[in-house]
Amino acid sequence: MELTTLIRAGVNIIQLITYENKRVHGFVNIASQELVRDWYLWNRIEGLKKWDNEEKTFETIEVEKEPSDILEWFDDKADKCILILEDFHPDFDDPRIIQRLRIICQSKFENKSLILLQPASKLPCELEKDVYVETLDLPDIKDMKVIYKSVCEKYGILSNENNPELLEAALGLTIMEAERAFSSAAVIAGKLTSEEVRIIISEKENIIKKSGHLEYYHPNETMDDIGGLENLKDWLTKRGRGFSKYAKEYGLDAPKGVLMLGIPGTGKSLAAKAVGNAWNFPLLKLDMGKIFGGVVGESEKNIRDALKIAEAISPSILWIDEIEKGMSGLSSSGATDGGTTSRVLGTFLTWMQEKKKPVFVVATANNISQLPPELLRKGRIDEIFFVDLPGPKARKEIFSIHLRKKKRNTGDFDMDILSKASKGFSGAEIEEALKEAMFQAYDRGEEVATADIKDALEKTYPLSKTMSEVIKSMREWAKSRAVFASSEPAENFSDSETIKVPKLKQETYNNPFI
Repeated sequence: MELTTLIRAGVNIIQLITYENKRVHGFVNIASQELVRDWYLWNRIEGLKKWDNEEKTFETIEVEKEPSDILEWFDDKADKCILILEDFHPDFDDPRIIQRLRIICQSKFENKSLILLQPASKLPCELEKDVYVETLDLPDIKDMKVIYKSVCEKYGILSNENNPELLEAALGLTIMEAERAFSSAAVIAGKLTSEEVRIIISEKENIIKKSGHLEYYHPNETMDDIGGLENLKDWLTKRGRGFSKYAKEYGLDAPKGVLMLGIPGTGKSLAAKAVGNAWNFPLLKLDMGKIFGGVVGESEKNIRDALKIAEAISPSILWIDEIEKGMSGLSSSGATDGGTTSRVLGTFLTWMQEKKKPVFVVATANNISQLPPELLRKGRIDEIFFVDLPGPKARKEIFSIHLRKKKRNTGDFDMDILSKASKGFSGAEIEEALKEAMFQAYDRGEEVATADIKDALEKTYPLSKTMSEVIKSMREWAKSRAVFASSEPAENFSDSETIKVPKLKQETYNNPFI
């Protein structure tokens, strides 16, 4: 942060948005030495204090605890200084405070500056054009080295600053959070080496979960767990190589993301999990539903905070499952939610377009009609894949995968019969049919056989029958707008389409393809 430059440029009031007050104190201390100024700190509990750089401590100057008094002191008495006001934003509702701040903004000071230090973005409209607002980025590797070294000194541990795994594991945390994570590892293990990465990550997961917007996901799934989807898997494998330094030297830009559209239960979420495992990147799951808050401006802050964490631990993967549900209020945005959904979407799309950090976005969607067209534009994402129902070959692979997971020999089953019997079934429906067959066989005290699975399939009514028109329309849409995830040609379900299936009211009215 170029705090010194802002002060030299004549910015009288700077608002810094962060929870890390002590970190800002460090920035101000450096700036004050470069500018040869004193710096002061005020809060409504301790009053006004002056920093003594020789003693490395604060000394109380005046017990000015009222906001109006400290602004008067700064305007009339202060000279050649930088003043930090901590958590001053609750007083922005006072018109006298706002007027006093406006006077300070418009004054011609040459040797003093005011810093508003607060955890949330709040600024009266009267000051928006005069106050410079900056959100402090999360600590980088250099900052983590300083924290790591200080914790090692505190606990008498031999430090090794060339420990990138441990330092990278703490990225995404604030200074205080990283200090607690390192301290916990030091107390538990008595050392701070690469072996303690798991402790740091565990602490980090708990902290990230507290935000309520992100979940640190540990995928066990691999590309081998995905049946079919050859085109998608091949594309993801190639894109994963785009994050290497050799790709950058070659002139390639870091991959931005992929959008997977399609029928429920066809492996979109499974593919997202497998990417995190295949690339060995941190996988963060973003819950769009939890982004929206009740307080004005809270939703926009939530999405910015979530994206900031994803960037801080990059290279990383940001997984947004069923993204269309988070944008469900877009069509009525402005009429029912005050435009909140539009602003959140705008923030997210702008970030996707302009992000510099290697954060790969994996978004999945079931309902094409609810997706905003801005999201589908190339440049924000690298490719759009349509994930269809599995073909005959893919269904055999899916059966084999699930049978192996159940510790069954695939050679004991007739895959041709099962593939034919499961025509029109999604991967999730195949898995459930296998589970049902095993329950029935277990109840009889027998080993599950092909006939049991075939019987379970025949008693299941798949989505290809209940949503045949929708699937047909989705395929037509995808032909010109997306890449098919599977190399197998789409199967015709004409037999099922002739069957009259009762429909729910929402199946008809919420789908523009019907």
